[in-house]
Amino acid sequence: MTFEPQPIARARGQVLYRYRHGQTFDHSGGPFIARIVGYANDDAFDEPRIDHADLIAEAMRFVHRWRTAGRDTPGTDSGSDPASEFPPEEPLAETQYEVIVPVRVFCRVWPRMMRCANTRCGRVWEADEPRVGDPWPARCPSCGSTHGNDQLQYVFVHQCGEIRPLLPPTRCERCNRPAFRLNASASRFMDFHWNCLDCGQQHDLRSFCTNPGCRWTNKMMAPLVHTASSAFAGHGFSQVNVVTQDHARLRSTRPYVIAALGRWLELCTQEDFDRLVRGARIDVPAEVTTAIEAMERAGLIDQARALRTRFVPMDIEDLRARIGDRLGFDPLADDGRGARLVANLDTFERVRGLPRITVDELSLRGPEQRQPVYAEYRNVLRRAGFDAAEMTLVQSFPVTYVAVGYSRGGFEPRDADLVAYRGRSARGQAVRTLLYANPIETEALVFALDRERVARWLVANRAARPDELVGPGGVVRWFAHQLGDFDGRLPPPWPAETQEDPAHPIYGAQLLFRLLHSVAHQLLRAVAVDSGFQETGLAEYLFPYALAFAIYPNSGSEFTIGGLRTVYEQNLHQIVERALENAACIYDPNCMRSNRGVDHGCLQLPETACQSWNWHLSRWELFGQTGEARHRIVGYWEPALQT
Repeated sequence: MTFEPQPIARARGQVLYRYRHGQTFDHSGGPFIARIVGYANDDAFDEPRIDHADLIAEAMRFVHRWRTAGRDTPGTDSGSDPASEFPPEEPLAETQYEVIVPVRVFCRVWPRMMRCANTRCGRVWEADEPRVGDPWPARCPSCGSTHGNDQLQYVFVHQCGEIRPLLPPTRCERCNRPAFRLNASASRFMDFHWNCLDCGQQHDLRSFCTNPGCRWTNKMMAPLVHTASSAFAGHGFSQVNVVTQDHARLRSTRPYVIAALGRWLELCTQEDFDRLVRGARIDVPAEVTTAIEAMERAGLIDQARALRTRFVPMDIEDLRARIGDRLGFDPLADDGRGARLVANLDTFERVRGLPRITVDELSLRGPEQRQPVYAEYRNVLRRAGFDAAEMTLVQSFPVTYVAVGYSRGGFEPRDADLVAYRGRSARGQAVRTLLYANPIETEALVFALDRERVARWLVANRAARPDELVGPGGVVRWFAHQLGDFDGRLPPPWPAETQEDPAHPIYGAQLLFRLLHSVAHQLLRAVAVDSGFQETGLAEYLFPYALAFAIYPNSGSEFTIGGLRTVYEQNLHQIVERALENAACIYDPNCMRSNRGVDHGCLQLPETACQSWNWHLSRWELFGQTGEARHRIVGYWEPALQT
């Protein structure tokens, strides 16, 4: 046989989940093991829905969070950088990034460690890189056999991102010969070893990291199967409704920030929002102003306020002051906190403005025999604590997945370094940090929690007082205040450990975020049963400040066969009921008692489906805490809260 590799067709979404730069895979067009060495940019993809500057800014925040969480990790050099391959955080750092939309993938045969299939030989050696037409598999240098020879599927990896093939020793310590076989008959890697083909001398299977930039004090590399999840863990983020450059500029202006926050907190109307953003002026008749002033002098404050709200245009500085009183910070402060909050809120508002189908529209359009079912939709949604008026199927849900980097030997900032994709976007271009993007439009189910139910739940769990949840903005305004300078980008900047003390400042924020995140996971699991998608084919997108979330197909293809629309039109009530009733885990009662009800047998989802690394989850927030506790968690779906 000769080496004749055949191209394989994969969707862009599959590429960014399973065929990333630096990742090894079993090439079905050979067959052989290969490693991705680069992508070709899709120069023909040039649509306004991608704002490269916005994606780069979010990627830089992602890297910053990794640096912050991984700094001063035990077992590393003091002050070392867990994302050292990325540009330093300094002015003009964004110019060192480039967004690539992959269209073709390039790979090479790797590792080139071959194992002889002859049972009397079994030698392991490093073959030359094959070219088209070369004999394949490579010929054993000891016995000359070619039949059945294959690549060694094991590699060495280190937390710094280093990867190596399993190279045999250079020479035998006893006989000084260079030929070895791998003894992999044991069940554990630690018991694997090399045997000299001539004298049988046993040699250890180990390798040490020699990367000069490695910050880890333990240099021992770990042997793994090349397809193991910890041999290559890709990291990135999903961003919904990536804004155009024009809207991004508008969204960052002072009037837009104030108007958007005022509308969100119910301190101004949509008309006020439109006028403030446009900068239009309205002349108020003198008799109206005189009447308002007369009412205020007469003590008719409420009547004067109502008349002013109706006829007098909103003053931007007055609105700014009222927003500051509500949120506890100046929305136009130099720290950019207000602008970041608006960017998060604006995403959900723009999603609500996309083509969508509400439950009410289902009733208007649907056949008469379906009307009892759609009426049941509202009842079930209310019973589950959702806002039936906000329940929506978005038909063109724009989401972009961005691959930022990868890690080896660990999945989180305190376990491994984040490694960048470095390269040229085209021949002759400068070497930059590359971000790989996959923009699609698909369908999505959007759920929003019932804010009155959430308020009762917070009070029942000692996270808030009733008086804190009344007035403009209500529970969402309270949540924004509790979240502090969190900008809504996931995962949240809190430690993974749960704060159990209601008096702690972050107790309420963690509690409500865990509820929203856990409900999203529970609904996604239920949707997967009846939608035709597997859990690995769906993903969540949280809108924390709106107490809402979306479930959408993450397969990377815009062609989804209408699976979610079918669910929405046929059996949404059964999906929600399944989420309510699916309270158990295969590891109960231990899971519910000792692990807050979180395990891969219940709430945890595949890494491609969750925005927050399966952190901040709990079935206690859904169904109630079991066992004795000083401050028992009341479940959002407990019957007592349905009243």
